[in-house]
Amino acid sequence: MWIKQLEVVSFGKWHQKTIDLTSGFNYLYGNNESGKSSLRSFITYILFGLSASEREQYTSLLDGQLGGRLILTDGVDEYTIERFSHRNRGKRVGYLAGEVVQDKEVERLLDHVDHYIYQAIFSFQDRDLEAIRHQQSDDIGKVLFNLGLTGSEDIVEIEQGLTKESDKLFKKQGRKPPINQALQQLKAINEEIEKAQIKEQEHATLYQEAKQLELDIQALKDEDEQLNQQIKDNQQLLQVSSSIDRVQLLDQEMASLLNHSHLSQDVIDRYEDVKAKRQTYDDRARAIMAKMSEAKEERNRLMAQSKKAHFPFTLDEIQAWTVEWEYKKQQYDDLSSQIQSKRAQLQKLNLPVDESELRSLSVSDYTKQTWSRIAYDLHANAEKLSDLERRKRIKLDELRSLESKQQDNQKRLLTEEERATNSRKLEHVNQQIFIGQTGASRGSSSRNRQTSLKQTSFMVGKWLALALAIGFVLTGVMGWMNVFSYMYAGISGVAVYVLHIRLQRSNDQQVSHSGNSEEEVYLEQEKSEIERIIANDDQLINDNRDLQTKIDYVNSELREVESGRLSIEEIIDDLEFKQNQEINQHPWLERYELEQWEDIAQQLINAKHILSDIDQLVESQRTTESSLDYIKEQMQRFLSYYVNDLNWRDDQAGLSLVREYLNQERDITNQIDQHHHWLEELEKQLQELKDEYAPYEQAMEDMLSEIDVENESELEDVIQAFATYQEKDQKRTEAYKAVKQLFGDSTEEVIAQSYNWDHLQEVLQNNRHRKETGEAQLEEKRQRLADCTAHIRQIEEDGRLSDLIHERSKIEDEIKTLSKQWAALKVAKGLIQDTKSKYQYDYLPHVLTQTSQLFNKLTQGIYQTVRFSQEESLMVQRYDDVWFDVRQLSDGTADQLYVALRFALNESLRDTKAFPFILDDAFVHFDHERKQEMMRILSQQAKKQQIIYFSFEEGPSSTPYHVIHLN
Repeated sequence: MWIKQLEVVSFGKWHQKTIDLTSGFNYLYGNNESGKSSLRSFITYILFGLSASEREQYTSLLDGQLGGRLILTDGVDEYTIERFSHRNRGKRVGYLAGEVVQDKEVERLLDHVDHYIYQAIFSFQDRDLEAIRHQQSDDIGKVLFNLGLTGSEDIVEIEQGLTKESDKLFKKQGRKPPINQALQQLKAINEEIEKAQIKEQEHATLYQEAKQLELDIQALKDEDEQLNQQIKDNQQLLQVSSSIDRVQLLDQEMASLLNHSHLSQDVIDRYEDVKAKRQTYDDRARAIMAKMSEAKEERNRLMAQSKKAHFPFTLDEIQAWTVEWEYKKQQYDDLSSQIQSKRAQLQKLNLPVDESELRSLSVSDYTKQTWSRIAYDLHANAEKLSDLERRKRIKLDELRSLESKQQDNQKRLLTEEERATNSRKLEHVNQQIFIGQTGASRGSSSRNRQTSLKQTSFMVGKWLALALAIGFVLTGVMGWMNVFSYMYAGISGVAVYVLHIRLQRSNDQQVSHSGNSEEEVYLEQEKSEIERIIANDDQLINDNRDLQTKIDYVNSELREVESGRLSIEEIIDDLEFKQNQEINQHPWLERYELEQWEDIAQQLINAKHILSDIDQLVESQRTTESSLDYIKEQMQRFLSYYVNDLNWRDDQAGLSLVREYLNQERDITNQIDQHHHWLEELEKQLQELKDEYAPYEQAMEDMLSEIDVENESELEDVIQAFATYQEKDQKRTEAYKAVKQLFGDSTEEVIAQSYNWDHLQEVLQNNRHRKETGEAQLEEKRQRLADCTAHIRQIEEDGRLSDLIHERSKIEDEIKTLSKQWAALKVAKGLIQDTKSKYQYDYLPHVLTQTSQLFNKLTQGIYQTVRFSQEESLMVQRYDDVWFDVRQLSDGTADQLYVALRFALNESLRDTKAFPFILDDAFVHFDHERKQEMMRILSQQAKKQQIIYFSFEEGPSSTPYHVIHLN
């Protein structure tokens, strides 16, 4: 299957556009925003549909419509597939030779390719590579693995979701999952139970003893109940012993009376009933046979009087002739009146043509709609043209305003020389600030040293001055003024002077540092001013860039408006051409305004309808007249059986005469039918009477056979013997009632046995003695059980084993519930992995072979083999036999591997599903050599499959390309 033609009616920017394609390589190119992606979406929409948001995006701004057609061929037939949002509820409709085909036929043509298979296998664009690049490095291998299996990477998200949900429930080394926590709790409780069980060993021993005592007590109770029942049964038997003996004796006597017969009271009653029914039957049968004889005589008399047997027609046909005659006569008169009325209506219409021209004139509702549509479309498109002119003026004003702003900003921009000068100034200031900051750091360190030195000098001077003063005092007091004294005084003075000089230098350095701080403030201000000038210039550049974007957008809109205006002008020219064609075909239309054409068409249509009605009425009148002649002939034939030399002059008188003889014949026929029905009813009554008595006759035969006698006389003797049997049976019944009052439903079983009443009395005494002994043992066992139970209760009050066991049961139930959920998730993941494994060994080898060959070509022989690893990732083999994981490949090489996989998937399905391969700028990031290699591969593939390639680059002019420039 391949697409032969695209017919875009309204889709996005495309309107009334037709594109022819070949079965090979179709290369469609155009600038950005030229509508390439729209055409690709158009193919998707026609074949598979789009979402509501996508349909809204591509709805035409010119006419508010969405839709078009594809011409497809399977090599034999051409199919038209169309989809319009305003038709057929937006559903896909297929046509073959102008006839609508079922959607199953369209699916067969598409080889059952659905939207998912189309997007995953047969449609490819650069955005697919972008989606792969955004994957995590650890996930890329899995994504490509699942792509090779199913054509989609969605399976990765499903598996990750199942793993995440199962890990939330249980992890082998986890602590937070609920199953792990429950297992820890279960382990702790089991340890506590083991401790509690040691304390309750005594409890278990007592519990077993109590259980045994309960069993012994229950056995004694059962034995006591059995003795009670035996005692009760023996007492009842002894109570009715005389009645049992009497019943058994009467049974023997009654059996001797019935040795020769099976007679019962029921048989006697049936016999009397049969005799009474036989007498009643004889009386009723005689009365019915008398009535039947009378009805036969009267029926024969009426049949001799009737002439119906000689008619070649029925009475209903004659009746229908009379009714139809009146109806047809009235119909004939009505048709005459209607013909006159229609001709009067035709004369009232002021038509531009005569009757002969009207008959030959081809005018219909389609003509009316065509004329109306021409007038409407001319008016509507004139308004659209006016609206587009208004929009064009608005956009031109907006464009001039934007260009004016851009020119103002351009004047305020710095020249390249000014910007370079400011950059150099900023660099120089930054260097000065850096030097100042370095000096300040050194100054800070020097100040610290000066402060320390100052403090040291002060302390030294303080002590030297003190020592000098003490020396002078001692010298004066003790009279030691000699050379040593002068040396001491000189050294002390020098020390004081040196200290003063050091302090003065420290003050000078502090003043110098203060001066450096003022210079830094000035440099910072100068830096801020230069940065402000550069930032302002950057803002003006950004503003100009934004203005240029807006100008480009407005220019694009102006081009769209101009394109729409030219399109509408073409439509108006086409409509005016159609108007002139209609005037050439019907010259009299020139006398009317275009808006009046619809009314003129309606008048002509009405006139043709009236003329057609007149022709039909005239034809109906001829048919009615022919029917009247035939009916009159048949009625005359009927009257010939009753009247000789009939002269039919007055139609009404002849019709009355027919009805008179018809009613007479109907009366005779009704009387014959009544007597016939009467005879049938009497015969039915007689047969019902026989059938009614037949069971009684059979009952008599059955009774004789049942009693085993030859005739009714023997039956009478047997009935007499049965009376004696009934007397004895009444006595037996009285004795039987006495026994049944005690034994109820077991009475028959009791009577059927033979008894030794003396032995029964002895057994009764022994059972009473055994009962007294068992009651004493039962009381002893109950006392021991009470003591054991009290001891058990005391042990249970001191322990909590039952609470721990109950808590463990709750935790085990919780673990079972959570384990079922965890197992369900693991089973689901296992099913996916099993299915993937099956596909990996049955389906992937061919895909991998194709992928390896194509990947080898794209990488120019660097990589030779592609295979999947056990970790569900891709591995590639380099020319030097070194294997690499897909995560180790560069982005460009990973892109080429992804493309190779997509092409291999397409090729694996190409032989089974012949569907076009559609690519949209799929290799925009490939270098020139690899892109040329992809073009060569596609050229080879186009020999077996239709290729539709969209690109922004100008297409090659050489074969086998079919190049289409999208204007």
